[in-house]
Amino acid sequence: MGAGKSRTALTSTLKHCTLWKSDRSPACRAVMMALDAMNLNITEVDVNMDKGEHRNPEMIIMNPLQTLPIFKDRELVICDSHAINTYLASRYRGSAQLLPRDAGGRALVEQLLHYDSGILYPKYRAASYPVLYEKCNCVMPDHACEIECAYRELENMLVGRQWFGGSWVTLSDISIAATISTLNILVPIDKSNYPRLSGWLHRMSEEVFFMTANKKGLGEFARRIDSSSVFDDVFKCPRSSEGRRARTGTPESELQ
Repeated sequence: MGAGKSRTALTSTLKHCTLWKSDRSPACRAVMMALDAMNLNITEVDVNMDKGEHRNPEMIIMNPLQTLPIFKDRELVICDSHAINTYLASRYRGSAQLLPRDAGGRALVEQLLHYDSGILYPKYRAASYPVLYEKCNCVMPDHACEIECAYRELENMLVGRQWFGGSWVTLSDISIAATISTLNILVPIDKSNYPRLSGWLHRMSEEVFFMTANKKGLGEFARRIDSSSVFDDVFKCPRSSEGRRARTGTPESELQ
């Protein structure tokens, strides 16, 4: 059973933590899913990347790389989704399920996080950025081929298992799900060629945290891919993770 269906911990509110994010970004959605899987409630601030808000001076001070997400816990600033998620799991949940405490189990999860950051995410950026920012109307064939190669690798990784990180959902599944569900919009996963990967993504899509934290951003990304217009963020003011979850229509009992 996945983390989103089995967790029983009460929500913890971290008033000193803030996440700057854009729902369209897979990296941001990975952090949002981790927050929801761990029942952590923090302040979330939407950043309109189409308007260049991530390049504002105050944002550059926090993250000179000018990328999202940006996470701040008091004076600590972390700007990589994988590092943010492992920090949250270690610091505030001590979750042996999402991030194993033993050295070997944690290394296996971190190995997959590196795969996402070093291989999957660059493929997403290469394929999507020309469409998002350069008025290209399709995914280039060489980029589509690279994505198909990643699908084959992931299909092989799932031999004999349901989840990438082991016998249950871990942070590695969450990060990979954020990227793969987005790649699936650009280059749909062929169920006949990749039955294990397709089945895994379906199981992930049934997790509560996937529905509360990933589905909206996926829809926004799909609309942005299909349109040349610039979308303004609907929510301008800082809000909480708890408030975001409440707007999904998911019964509160399912989120506890």
